[in-house]
Order: sequence, then C-alpha cells, then structure tokens
Amino acid sequence: MKVLTFLPRFDLQRRVEKALSSALFVVETVSCPRECLEFTQFAQYEGVLVDSDSLIFADALALVRLLRQENSDTALFVLARYLDLEQRLRLFEAGVDDCVREPFFASELAVRLGLSIRLHQAASDLVASNTVKVLRSGDLELDLTRRRAARLGKAIDLRPKEFLLLEYLVRNVNRPVTRTMILEHVWKSSFEGLTNVVDVYISALRNKVDHDFPQKLIQTNRGVGYTFTCVAAFPPTPNGHAGKTDRSANLLKIHHQDAGGA
Repeated sequence: MKVLTFLPRFDLQRRVEKALSSALFVVETVSCPRECLEFTQFAQYEGVLVDSDSLIFADALALVRLLRQENSDTALFVLARYLDLEQRLRLFEAGVDDCVREPFFASELAVRLGLSIRLHQAASDLVASNTVKVLRSGDLELDLTRRRAARLGKAIDLRPKEFLLLEYLVRNVNRPVTRTMILEHVWKSSFEGLTNVVDVYISALRNKVDHDFPQKLIQTNRGVGYTFTCVAAFPPTPNGHAGKTDRSANLLKIHHQDAGGA
C-alpha cells in the first residue's frame, strides 16, 4: 500500500516513516501543501498523512478539503498536537478519517491507517460489484464507478479532476456551459479568479479526448464557455431522409446494470 506524507517536522517524519515501512507500506514524502496536492493528482495513494501543526488551521482545513475532493477512496489522516475539539470536528466534516493527537505510538498509527485503508477498499469494491454505471455519448464512454474513460474502446488516462470535468461536459451534451458553471459544479467554487484554471484543464482534456480523432468533441464558444458536442447518426427512412428518432436517447445513454442482472 502506497502512502503520501506531508510531515515537515523531521523527527515526526522519521518516526512515522520507520513504523510505516516496517508495516510494509511504501512511503513517499512531500515538503509543502502544493506538492501534496500535485502528487495526489498524478498518482494513486491508499493513504495520505498531513501534519496540521505545520500550517495555520485555515490552510490545513483547506488542504484537507481539496485532498478529499480529489481522493474519495483514500484514507486521510491528520496528525496534530494542539487541535481543540471544534477544530477536530471541522476536520472530520471536511473529510478526514482520523485525527491522531500527539503523543502517539507510531506502530499503532500504522495499524489504524491499514484498517482505514482496508475499509475504504471494501466499500469501493462493494459499490463496484453491485452496480455498473456507464455514461455514453457517441463514441465516448465513461465508467462512473471505476472512474475510467474510453473512446472507440481506447482507454483515456484522466486525472481525477479531468474526469469530473469531462463527466460534467458529457452530462450537458450539446449545451453550452460557462466557466463559472464549470467552477461551481466541478471545483465547488464561485471564485472568478479560477476561470483560467478551467481553461488549463480544458486544454489538457482536449489533448487526451480529441487529439487522435477526426471529430472534435469539446468546442469553444467565444465569450460564453465550452460545449461538448455529439452528432448522432440517424437511420434513413424509406423516403431517403434521416429518421427523426429521439435525439436525446441517441446522444446520451446512462446504463445501470445490477450485478448478476440481465
């Protein structure tokens, strides 16, 4: 199991890393909150440990919220010496699995972390085994349970936020969405200063979804935002014209299949 740690205090990092390594965890370390977020965007970690004492509480809380948004199936622990009850409750509301107060036994921390990881994995496996949920639009397919995307059967490697962005665009197929709408639904924010972040993610998404295909799905609406387009092929009628079937049914299909069902 791979674990990411943001524990700037050297003695704490050394003690925790020794205990986790002895328990057969693979430990990677980062030195700042920005690196913590970037590492979790580009790699999958079963657990993340954050030292809240190295940050002011507001920043620690914001970091936890962002980590949970990007890593729904990851065991997220906060280590601290000075958090009061209200602060711990706010961290739990933000998505922390456990607040570990110092002093603590590092060997016990390793056991608690392993248990939390197994609980996350069991919950994820249960959802995956019971329900298959697939969102399709044209030749693009999104597996909403396993967070996988493919176009014409070719897998597309997406970061967590890229997947959420693509899912939002597909759910609004052939309808223009503004940058503000994207921020509110994907980033859960209305801060206009983040609109350039939307453009960066759209550009990265285009390189992955449209680059090797003649039909470009993500279109720019100048002065408005973006539109995910899908042109359905309609079968000819006896008079030679395309039949007017239900366009929405052809453009967008959400398929739910219970495990063991037909």
